[in-house]
Amino acid sequence: MGCGTDAKALQNFLEFAGKHSYVVRMGSPGWSFKRRVGFRFGILAGVLWVFPFPLGPLPYGIIPKTEWLAELLSKPGDWLVSWFARNALGIAELSTITTGSSDRLWNYIHLLVILLLATLGAIVWSIVDRRRMSYPRLADGAWTVLRYYVASTMLYYGIGKILKLQFPDLTPGWLDRRVGEMSPMGFLWTFMGYSVPYTMFAGAIEVIGGGLLLWRRTTTIGSLIVVATMTNVVMLDLCYDVSAKLYALQLLIMAIVIALPHARRMIAAALGRAIPGIPARARMSPQVERARQIAKFAMLCAIAYNLCVSLRDQVRQISLIHELYGTWLVDSFVADGVEHPPLITDPDRWRGISANRTRLWLSPMTGGQEGGGLQVDVKDRTITFAPDAAGTENAARTETWNYMLEVPDRLVIDGVHRGRHLHVTLHPEAPPLLVTRGFHWINERPFMR
Repeated sequence: MGCGTDAKALQNFLEFAGKHSYVVRMGSPGWSFKRRVGFRFGILAGVLWVFPFPLGPLPYGIIPKTEWLAELLSKPGDWLVSWFARNALGIAELSTITTGSSDRLWNYIHLLVILLLATLGAIVWSIVDRRRMSYPRLADGAWTVLRYYVASTMLYYGIGKILKLQFPDLTPGWLDRRVGEMSPMGFLWTFMGYSVPYTMFAGAIEVIGGGLLLWRRTTTIGSLIVVATMTNVVMLDLCYDVSAKLYALQLLIMAIVIALPHARRMIAAALGRAIPGIPARARMSPQVERARQIAKFAMLCAIAYNLCVSLRDQVRQISLIHELYGTWLVDSFVADGVEHPPLITDPDRWRGISANRTRLWLSPMTGGQEGGGLQVDVKDRTITFAPDAAGTENAARTETWNYMLEVPDRLVIDGVHRGRHLHVTLHPEAPPLLVTRGFHWINERPFMR
């Protein structure tokens, strides 16, 4: 009687394991041919895509002090992309300069190289290892690595939003721009930067989704949150021409892959059907389990440390606001001893200046803006202005002016700009409606201007 019950239970378990991929083990029925080939391709493409993870800084790595090693290991791949572009695609010059965009031509060629290598590797792997029917341990390990990669990335960008690093407050120079002159990406950054609560809410969702991916029991709900979040991010990137389309699509695909092992169960639950519980993870020897727990704790500490180090300097930078921060309108403008009246046809006279933490914009009477880097020395009362056109070969164009705040609402600048000696007096401009309107529960009529 007991043997029959045990045999029936074993049969039921094998039938259950055959239907659910996440409990397939070496002794269980093998995978289909298509699934084996697809898995091999996915493993190779994923490894090549995230390499050299976990080395390097966030958001691409989580092990501290390994930037040099990550850069060294990336050099052969960078050389291969350049070689392929030159010899296979006929692109003689392929820029490898990092610009903050993941949509460079280099990135697309890099993706093409990855797909070609993964395809070739999957073919060779399928021929050499044709007798292997499944890869449960490799699948479980890859799934774990993928969880940590996506989790660390979501935590990095989520905390960056909460701290107002990715979408900073609207600065004076930014507020002086005309809406029609903004790029779609700049318009999106303006929209996100305006509302602190909404930006923090978006960041909190990313942090919650990423945090839940760090533990197996909460991975399913975490992956669903990340899929929903990254779907929205991908649509924003596509519709507002944000230069991070490939990277956002990569994270979305990875989140979907993380959720796939439980897709059938989630669909069944959504349709109101009864679903079995997930079998407990197979435990190994106490020594191995202890080593696994130590490794997990070390990984969590590495992520926390890297988050602190990566975001600390950015927080310090945005927290420094000098006394010239804001928009100033010109009262009088004297160039080489000659007073310039406020004529809209005078290209030499300034209408005003706008200064944020690190940038200065000069607004001539004829319209437009001249921007550049800004450093304010409060002790020596000097302004260092580096126009955007000033590269390394034109470093001499960097200008240093003296300034003085006679009273809280009067700024005086003396210096040489474009070879002319200037004496300019200015007063602060009142903040615009966009940043002073605030929030209102009651609106008798729509307030839209």
